[in-house]
Amino acid sequence: AVVSTQSTGEKVRADQQRLNHDLDFISSQQQELEDMLGPLEEKIKSAGVTLNNQHSDNEREKIYTLAEQIDSQLQQMSGDITEVVEHLNSVNTSNQDEGNPMYQISKILNMHMDALVWIDQHSTVLQKKVEDVSVLCEARKKEQANNFKMAFE
Repeated sequence: AVVSTQSTGEKVRADQQRLNHDLDFISSQQQELEDMLGPLEEKIKSAGVTLNNQHSDNEREKIYTLAEQIDSQLQQMSGDITEVVEHLNSVNTSNQDEGNPMYQISKILNMHMDALVWIDQHSTVLQKKVEDVSVLCEARKKEQANNFKMAFE
């Protein structure tokens, strides 16, 4: 029973490390996106293009805000999971059997961890959609800039 608990604890720690790694990766991708958008926005501002970009800007702001909220929630969940794992590791000195509440809690947390792994795997789909929308917004801005130039030539 103790060996089972240790292996479960090791699996939870490994899952926690993987989740932390994935969160760091998502954060770095978000920072890269911000770094790429900054110069593009400055370039558009310096070109003097003042088209009807309000809609595109609003959409980009909504997407960015949503990405920030998701990132914040993921960081909060990661912190919560870390606290729970640390607490379980400190308390987990008794024998584990089916009737023990700590064993049942451990099973539930393992199921939650599996669900978080699933969420993490599917977050790449969300990231791809955000990138697609960003590309679409940039293409739309270029199209509007070209239309603007053509209208005054």
